[in-house]
Amino acid sequence: MPSPQYADVPAPAEITWPTAHGDCHFANLTTMTPVLLDFEGFGLAPAGYDPALLYAYSLHAPQTAARIREEFPSLDTPAGHTALLVVAADLLQSASRGDHPELVEPLRALVAAVAR
Repeated sequence: MPSPQYADVPAPAEITWPTAHGDCHFANLTTMTPVLLDFEGFGLAPAGYDPALLYAYSLHAPQTAARIREEFPSLDTPAGHTALLVVAADLLQSASRGDHPELVEPLRALVAAVAR
Protein backbone atom coordinates (compact mmCIF):
# COMPACT_ATOMS: atom_id res chain seq x y z
CA MET A 1 0.00 0.00 0.00
CA PRO A 2 1.25 3.55 -0.61
CA SER A 3 3.19 4.84 2.33
CA PRO A 4 2.05 8.32 3.38
CA GLN A 5 5.63 8.85 4.56
CA TYR A 6 6.98 8.54 1.00
CA ALA A 7 4.07 9.20 -1.37
CA ASP A 8 1.90 11.39 0.89
CA VAL A 9 -1.18 9.59 -0.46
CA PRO A 10 -3.51 7.45 1.65
CA ALA A 11 -3.96 3.81 0.68
CA PRO A 12 -7.24 2.96 -1.06
CA ALA A 13 -9.85 1.05 0.94
CA GLU A 14 -9.73 -1.99 -1.35
CA ILE A 15 -6.78 -3.46 -3.22
CA THR A 16 -6.74 -6.65 -5.30
CA TRP A 17 -3.64 -8.77 -4.63
CA PRO A 18 -2.86 -11.17 -7.53
CA THR A 19 0.41 -13.04 -8.05
CA ALA A 20 3.27 -10.88 -9.35
CA HIS A 21 6.87 -11.31 -10.42
CA GLY A 22 7.75 -8.53 -7.97
CA ASP A 23 10.99 -7.33 -9.57
CA CYS A 24 10.03 -6.44 -13.13
CA HIS A 25 12.76 -4.26 -14.63
CA PHE A 26 14.89 -4.41 -17.75
CA ALA A 27 17.74 -6.35 -16.12
CA ASN A 28 15.23 -9.16 -15.53
CA LEU A 29 13.92 -9.27 -19.12
CA THR A 30 15.54 -10.96 -22.08
CA THR A 31 15.44 -9.15 -25.41
CA MET A 32 15.04 -11.57 -28.33
CA THR A 33 12.14 -13.54 -26.89
CA PRO A 34 10.84 -11.73 -23.82
CA VAL A 35 11.33 -13.92 -20.78
CA LEU A 36 11.19 -12.78 -17.17
CA LEU A 37 14.16 -13.81 -15.03
CA ASP A 38 14.88 -13.74 -11.29
CA PHE A 39 11.75 -14.79 -9.41
CA GLU A 40 13.02 -14.15 -5.87
CA GLY A 41 10.42 -11.38 -5.40
CA PHE A 42 7.56 -13.62 -6.61
CA GLY A 43 4.40 -13.39 -4.52
CA LEU A 44 1.30 -11.26 -4.03
CA ALA A 45 1.28 -7.59 -4.98
CA PRO A 46 -1.34 -5.00 -5.92
CA ALA A 47 -2.85 -5.62 -9.36
CA GLY A 48 -0.63 -4.01 -12.00
CA TYR A 49 2.49 -3.98 -9.82
CA ASP A 50 4.79 -5.51 -12.44
CA PRO A 51 3.99 -3.12 -15.32
CA ALA A 52 3.99 -0.22 -12.84
CA LEU A 53 7.48 -1.18 -11.67
CA LEU A 54 8.74 -1.53 -15.24
CA TYR A 55 7.23 1.88 -16.01
CA ALA A 56 8.73 3.54 -12.93
CA TYR A 57 12.20 2.25 -13.72
CA SER A 58 11.88 3.71 -17.22
CA LEU A 59 10.92 7.25 -16.12
CA HIS A 60 14.41 8.55 -16.90
CA ALA A 61 13.85 7.38 -20.53
CA PRO A 62 10.66 9.20 -21.60
CA GLN A 63 10.20 7.36 -24.93
CA THR A 64 10.46 4.00 -23.21
CA ALA A 65 8.10 5.12 -20.45
CA ALA A 66 5.56 6.28 -23.04
CA ARG A 67 5.78 2.93 -24.84
CA ILE A 68 5.19 1.04 -21.60
CA ARG A 69 2.11 3.18 -20.85
CA GLU A 70 0.89 2.44 -24.38
CA GLU A 71 1.45 -1.32 -24.01
CA PHE A 72 -0.13 -1.48 -20.55
CA PRO A 73 -3.35 0.59 -20.64
CA SER A 74 -4.27 -1.01 -17.30
CA LEU A 75 -1.91 1.55 -15.71
CA ASP A 76 -4.57 4.17 -16.48
CA THR A 77 -7.24 2.43 -14.38
CA PRO A 78 -7.93 2.84 -10.66
CA ALA A 79 -6.05 -0.41 -9.93
CA GLY A 80 -3.19 0.76 -12.15
CA HIS A 81 -3.04 4.07 -10.31
CA THR A 82 -2.84 2.19 -7.01
CA ALA A 83 0.00 0.07 -8.38
CA LEU A 84 1.85 3.17 -9.61
CA LEU A 85 1.52 4.80 -6.18
CA VAL A 86 2.70 1.64 -4.40
CA VAL A 87 5.69 1.34 -6.69
CA ALA A 88 6.50 5.04 -6.33
CA ALA A 89 6.37 4.77 -2.53
CA ASP A 90 8.57 1.64 -2.62
CA LEU A 91 11.15 3.28 -4.86
CA LEU A 92 11.11 6.59 -2.96
CA GLN A 93 11.76 4.66 0.23
CA SER A 94 14.63 2.89 -1.49
CA ALA A 95 15.91 6.25 -2.79
CA SER A 96 15.94 7.57 0.78
CA ARG A 97 18.72 5.01 1.36
CA GLY A 98 20.63 6.22 -1.72
CA ASP A 99 19.27 3.87 -4.40
CA HIS A 100 18.29 5.24 -7.82
CA PRO A 101 18.65 8.96 -7.07
CA GLU A 102 17.92 9.73 -10.74
CA LEU A 103 14.34 8.52 -10.22
CA VAL A 104 13.44 10.72 -7.24
CA GLU A 105 12.10 13.72 -9.16
CA PRO A 106 10.33 11.67 -11.86
CA LEU A 107 8.73 9.54 -9.12
CA ARG A 108 7.54 12.62 -7.25
CA ALA A 109 6.07 13.96 -10.50
CA LEU A 110 4.38 10.58 -11.06
CA VAL A 111 2.83 10.64 -7.58
CA ALA A 112 1.56 14.19 -8.13
CA ALA A 113 0.07 13.26 -11.53
CA VAL A 114 -1.63 10.09 -10.28
CA ALA A 115 -2.91 11.69 -7.07
CA ARG A 116 -4.74 14.43 -9.01
